[in-house]
Amino acid sequence: MNCLRIIIGLALTLALAACSGDGHVDIAAENTETITHYAQFRDPQQNRVVIFVFAEEASSTEIIHHAQSLEHKEDRLMAVYYFPQGGVDMPPTRLSRSGSIIRANDLMYDDPDIGIWHYAYLRPFVGEPRFTDCIDAPEDVLCRQNQ
Repeated sequence: MNCLRIIIGLALTLALAACSGDGHVDIAAENTETITHYAQFRDPQQNRVVIFVFAEEASSTEIIHHAQSLEHKEDRLMAVYYFPQGGVDMPPTRLSRSGSIIRANDLMYDDPDIGIWHYAYLRPFVGEPRFTDCIDAPEDVLCRQNQ
């Protein structure tokens, strides 16, 4: 009986690994020397809200290239927020436990504990991607208005 449980457990593990391989985003592969993954919410449809922190020496050009190189699924939302190192005031699990893409996005804009991000990048469901420097253009819709 124990042997049967082990075989079933192994079969289920292999099946889950095979089925989840397409949607997995390799977080470590998205890190660079000056840009590091901090938190993420990803729903089953592969929509993502992601927070990165960047070192002081990271240039805006480097951050733009980083945002454009991130793995994404066609016809899915990807919102990416870049904070300076030490500029994120919430635990990473707060975003990952949001429950839905709408709640994750609302958390970013409505929670007073989240500081001001420097850059925002949006790949909408349809339309062209947008990158914004929120220090230079704080009135942009991708930036926090209440800070």
